[in-house]
Amino acid sequence: MHAPRRKTFNSVNAASLARWIVITGFLALTGLVYVYLTLQLYHLGDRKKTLENELASLHSQNDVANVQIAALTSRAALQRRLKEGYLKMIPIAEQSIVRLSAPRPARLEDAVQPVANKRGGR
Repeated sequence: MHAPRRKTFNSVNAASLARWIVITGFLALTGLVYVYLTLQLYHLGDRKKTLENELASLHSQNDVANVQIAALTSRAALQRRLKEGYLKMIPIAEQSIVRLSAPRPARLEDAVQPVANKRGGR
């Protein structure tokens, strides 16, 4: 007959199993973070490109506006508008003009004053 069989179990090293589970979890988490950051990098790159295009568009609109302002405020354009009657100019009265001149410093007796001395022949 058969001999009594022993039930043999394969022993599992719990410390080794836990270490491999932690390493596998860490690698999986690292991979997920890498994928997330890569996708975020692409989305931010698209956003940056959109903003750069918008900025370039605004610069070109600003240049066009500066050209229009220069054209509308040029002497010829202002004279044309004056002839058309769109603008009205009146002369400035003499009493409304303020003239400024540099004030002359008060001469003090002890003050240092520039002098031009002619040197005589020795």
